[in-house]
Amino acid sequence: MSTPVQEMRKGVASAATQLSPASAALNVLGTAGTGRTALQPFPHVMLPEALAPSVYAELEQAFPTLETILAGRRPDAENAAVRLSAVDVLANDNIDRLWRDFFAFHGSADFWAAIVRVFGNEMRRAYPDLEGRVGRKLEDFRVGLRGTDQPADVKLECQFVMNTPSSTTSSVKTPHVDKRQTIFSGLFYLRNTSDISEGGELELYRWKRAPRFLTYRMILPGDAERVASLPYARNSMIGFLNSAQAVHGVSPRGPSIVPRRYINLIAELPFHLFAAPYMGVPARLWHWREAGQIRRRQVAGGEY
Repeated sequence: MSTPVQEMRKGVASAATQLSPASAALNVLGTAGTGRTALQPFPHVMLPEALAPSVYAELEQAFPTLETILAGRRPDAENAAVRLSAVDVLANDNIDRLWRDFFAFHGSADFWAAIVRVFGNEMRRAYPDLEGRVGRKLEDFRVGLRGTDQPADVKLECQFVMNTPSSTTSSVKTPHVDKRQTIFSGLFYLRNTSDISEGGELELYRWKRAPRFLTYRMILPGDAERVASLPYARNSMIGFLNSAQAVHGVSPRGPSIVPRRYINLIAELPFHLFAAPYMGVPARLWHWREAGQIRRRQVAGGEY
């Protein structure tokens, strides 16, 4: 007999496959054309206006409160990431229907098709054995929603994220790469019009040396150099192919009483795609002070 949680997740999985005809208007990769992918420092697309202004305005108006996204958790740190995943959003009737349609689309096979349209060539170049490991072409991957028991070759995730207010200047995420099973990552920014803080840009880095990792995908800032950035701006979006080369971070953001708001998008495989070698013990001991300064600012309960 299924548990209530299992039944809820079955319903959520079903909801993610029932898309309205207008859902394509919510696609944050909709304006990204094949061949527009920038290759340096790693494959990515930056879209300064991801959605039509009228669609964006409706989403912005209906963005949930910090309390809704916290869902009973306590904001136990300043400038910490608070996440609410697709399975929870789709099951919450108190969240605006337009947002639930947005989440359903970005957890669907239609969004995976958009990812492949933009990044398929670079996926095949970076991971030439991927289709062989899965046993299907990228275009034919079975798609499921992360957090459900749907059989899938790739699982998609869409998350509300807020970075909690802060009284000091700090970075919510220093240079790092995403999980080794993540093949695609995206960030869609919804900056509040009352937010006058400085910083909070997404920064893209190039390794200065062979990749080496200090702790949990994090690297020493001195091991990489910044080569590009995406301002934290309304309706802007970046999507990129994840790898050991895909080092990115968030520039320090000044004090603000307004949360930093965005949508986190993930495409995840059931196996690791690349190696992430840790630096040796002597190097770790040498850099132990720096390691102590690099930490994840995240409220518990939200998987990244």
